[in-house]
Order: sequence, then structure tokens, then C-alpha cells
Amino acid sequence: MTVKVLTSGKVGALPAYLGYFFLRFPGALGPEESWDLECLDTYDRRWSRQGQFWIRQGDTVTLIEPPSLFPIAQDFETSFKLHKPQTLGRITVKVRSVKFLEVPGLEGQLVKLRENSYLVLRFDSGDNGNSLLSSLTADGLEPLERTALPDFVQDRGSRFVGPTAWPLPNLSDSGRLFLLEPLSDWLRVARQYEKGIRIDVDTECLHQYRVQLRRVRSLASLGRMWEGLPEWNRLKIVLRTLQQKTNELRDLDVLLLDLPGFEAALPWDEGPKLAGWASSIRKQRQGEQRRVRRWLEAEEHSDLWTELEQLLVELAVLGESWSVGDLASSAFQKSSRSLQRCLKNLGRQPADEALHEVRIQAKRLRYVLESLGNLAPAPIVKELVATLKETQDGLGRFQDRSLLLERLQVERSAIRKSQNIVGSGLQIDPLAFGILVGLLVGEQSRRKTEALADSRQLRSKAFLKALDRLAISGGSSRGP
Repeated sequence: MTVKVLTSGKVGALPAYLGYFFLRFPGALGPEESWDLECLDTYDRRWSRQGQFWIRQGDTVTLIEPPSLFPIAQDFETSFKLHKPQTLGRITVKVRSVKFLEVPGLEGQLVKLRENSYLVLRFDSGDNGNSLLSSLTADGLEPLERTALPDFVQDRGSRFVGPTAWPLPNLSDSGRLFLLEPLSDWLRVARQYEKGIRIDVDTECLHQYRVQLRRVRSLASLGRMWEGLPEWNRLKIVLRTLQQKTNELRDLDVLLLDLPGFEAALPWDEGPKLAGWASSIRKQRQGEQRRVRRWLEAEEHSDLWTELEQLLVELAVLGESWSVGDLASSAFQKSSRSLQRCLKNLGRQPADEALHEVRIQAKRLRYVLESLGNLAPAPIVKELVATLKETQDGLGRFQDRSLLLERLQVERSAIRKSQNIVGSGLQIDPLAFGILVGLLVGEQSRRKTEALADSRQLRSKAFLKALDRLAISGGSSRGP
């Protein structure tokens, strides 16, 4: 379906104009309705950044691209997944239906918000709809490709601003600035999640905060023009500290997200007997969330961010004068060779740690391609990114399950201790917990098989050939 939005342009009031237009194209304008809408999005404005948001009208929730109120999607719960819906604001719009009797399949809306009116048409991409549209624009109506969201609804929530879209640089541009500008920008994006973490909006705030920090750490590691400088080393230490301070809270979040599946997997109706353990995990999570909130509000945390900003200023004038081409060449060679070495060390029966290292290096390569991929030949990047995406899930699930089993060893010790403490208050069934561990150990074997299959994809001739070609691209002769 095609959706077009028109403004009054030169014709004056749209209702009056349509009355005349219907003399040539028979139609009807419905009665005016008042729609009270609650506008929704994620904390980080996933849809608003694309000019869309969800609206709730009564019990119905749909995705729209304003000023059109025609639904784009209705799978509200599926789309939000782990995100908790956040209210952007509430608006009242006046809506009248528009029909053209001789144009089958066309739907129209006359939408009025405050002083602005829009004619919205939705139709199959056929000659009749396009002919009608041509007549409207010939009369003086003006097409509106997209309106800014503040014109439609004022964001009363987080006012989250997404990452900057950077233009394609010249290979001769400064490599330092090319690296530092997006690095600073991703740090800005990461900091916006801190409020959501403090007030505990949802688990995705912490998850996305950590994703952005990992991306920044990956970018920072590419700055080999600063090799040996204490400022560069300190930058990496500060970034690692910020990430590590939230490790435990993220582990507990993941464990709580997995708990319903664990309970469902246990046989003989043993699942409900994990309730005591689940309650214990939730209490741990509450305590850890309070600790992280105190950390985010602490002077030490503020000082680290101040130091980060100062380090970025200092690094802008330090180190070798690399160009963008030098930086890309070094990054492509380093990330390609590092992954190749890990793949070569796998062998037929690799240790778990070797598979984990492959996953780490594959993820680093993916971050490099996200940041610098437009400086490499497009066919090479396409081949690498496609394979990395296909293999990331299997390797990731294996890593997640390995970390979970390590975690359960700690939980086992706590359970044993609680059984020996009178009045501990922990009602944990050790048999149900033991069955769960047995199931997860068996599942881990299957997940390792999947991870091995993914690693074989990374060792395919096509992928390794693309890695070799990436390593010699980038526009510079600097070595890794």
C-alpha cells in the first residue's frame, strides 16, 4: 500500500477545498471525530528516531507514521519484546474519513492537530490512485514526505537522541578525529541510558548501555596511533571499569529472564519447586540494582566520566598523524589476523575457551566493519557481515550457557549453606535445582555442537578468502 500526505499548500482550508474537488472526483467527507491518543515508544525512542511511534486508543495499540494515523503494525507486545513501553505524550486529534467513490481501494483521512491539517491517502499503487494524487497536487496541494515528531507530539519522557549519522570521510582525513568523533558520540548515547538504569525502567536500558560501552571499547582499541601513550592505556582502563561495575546486575537480569523457561523445562511438575530459588535471585537483583544506582550517583562515577572527556581532548593532539586510510588499514589487518589466529587454534576438539575467544574476535571484527566497513570493498564486507550474523547466535548461546553454569556453581554453594543455617528463610528445593543443573549440562553439549558448526562456517574457504582480502584493503601500507 502507498501512503501519501498532502498539506493545504495554496488551496486554503482543506474541508472547503475538498467540497469543490468532489465535483470532479465524487466523494464524501465523514463527520469529525475526536481521538484521544497516548503516544508510546521505548526508552531509547527506537521508533521515534525513524519518524514513527505507537498510539493507544482505548484497548487498541498500533504503530503509525504521523501525521498518517493508518496502522503500519499491530503486533505491539511482540515488537516491544523486553522493552517497557514509555509514554511520549498525549494528544487529541480531529479526524474525518475521506472517500472517493470512483477510486476503489483508496482510503483517506483528514487529520487536524492544533493549527495544522493534513490530507492522508492510502491506496494500491495503481493508475486511479496516482491520477487522483496528480490532480490534487496540480490544484496546489503540497506533498509532505515526513514531518518532524515535535510538530506532532512533544516528547515528555527521556528525549533520547540516537547516534549521529556521520558522512563518508576521505582517506586523507585525520584518523584521530575520525575515530574520536564517533567514539565521543557513542559515549553520549551510552550515558543517556543511565537514567533508565537508575530508575529501573527495564532490563534493556542496562543491556543497551553495555552494548554501547562495548562498541566504544572496540573503537578505542583501534587507536594504535597512540601506541604506548599512557593516555590511551588509561582510556581503555576507564572504559573497562565502567563496564565491569554493571557485570553482576546484567548476569542477574539474564538469569531472571531465563527462569520461566527453566521452570517449564523441569519434568514431573518440579518447576514450581524452583520458586524459592527464584525469590532468592530476585532479592539479589534488588540489592545489586540499588548498588549500581548508588554507583551511578557517586562522585567516583562522575569523576570517571570527567576524566574520559579530558582524555579524549588530550588524545586529539597526541600520537602519530595517521590518516583515515592508515587507521582503516591497521584496523582491518589487526581484526582479520586476530580472528584467523583464533580459528587456526581451534583444532578438531576445541576447548570451550577457544570457542569463546573465536566469538570475542568475531564480535570485534563486526564492530570494526560497522565503524569502518564503508572504507572497504562492498562485496568483501557483505560476505563477512552475512557470515558473522549467521554464526553469532550459536556461539553466543554457547557462551551464555557456559556463564550460566559457572553462575549455578555459585548458587549451589549458597543453597548448601542455606540448608545448614536455621532460620535462613531460603525455601529452596535441592532436588529440583539438581535436576535443572543436569538438564542444562546436557543442553550445553548440544549448544557446543551448534557453536562448532558455526565455527566451521567461519573456517569456510569463502569466509577466509574474504578475511584475507579485507586485511590488504584500507588505503594504506601500514602494518598491523
